[in-house]
Amino acid sequence: MSDSPCPRRRVAGYNQFVKLVRRGKAVKVYLAKDADFYFSEGIRRELESHNNVELDECYTASELAAMAGVEVPTAVITETEQ
Repeated sequence: MSDSPCPRRRVAGYNQFVKLVRRGKAVKVYLAKDADFYFSEGIRRELESHNNVELDECYTASELAAMAGVEVPTAVITETEQ
């Protein structure tokens, strides 16, 4: 049995991040700690007006790829409610 009442879905990629955040569907965003500085700043800027979205910067791009089930390192993953 899961700890959370609703399972979450993870989506990799910047374009999906923007769509999900702007539509209010994002719950948590994982930003790779080894991501490019300007890319990271763009993510943070986008999240400034969305206080209800948690930002986690504890993982590398390779670790995020494994979390999302993709083979290519990814700098951002967006988590949504199912």
